[in-house]
Amino acid sequence: MIDEPESWSEDNSIASDFTHGENFEIGKYCVIDEGVVVGDNVRIGHFVLLKKGTRIGNDTFVDSYVRSSGSNSIGNDVTLRFGSTIARKVTVGDGAFISPNVMTVFSKHTGEQSEGTLIGENCHIGTNVVIGPNVSIAPGTVVGALSYVHKSIDEAGIYVGSPAKRMKDV
Repeated sequence: MIDEPESWSEDNSIASDFTHGENFEIGKYCVIDEGVVVGDNVRIGHFVLLKKGTRIGNDTFVDSYVRSSGSNSIGNDVTLRFGSTIARKVTVGDGAFISPNVMTVFSKHTGEQSEGTLIGENCHIGTNVVIGPNVSIAPGTVVGALSYVHKSIDEAGIYVGSPAKRMKDV
């Protein structure tokens, strides 16, 4: 049996094997599939979808309308803002800030699936950024709003544009 927090709602669809740590809060109309694990001090907004195999660390905020495609890992002290999508095989490093409507992509237009995407520790990803498959973003990187990251960023800095290009040091 799941230890239900005070904020639990019968409007949610929660898998019976879902586990969470202490001080967990969840909004309404959320769907949490089997195999999802959430750490301590995690707050989840309304209308959130966490698919099978999603792992969320401690001290993390998942805003309303966030979706995970499953089989991904979200670190400690992460903020996922309104409407963001975390695709399969994406790892979000500790301390990352993901702005509203960020989209990570799992496969190319050819159908080739990603081997994994990494958003490094303490990255700040701006609003409406799209991160392509098989991309790694160096820790401490800032990606400006409306940018498209189509290849790995190996050196921390501020990147903007479509495709994203290095503009200056952090």
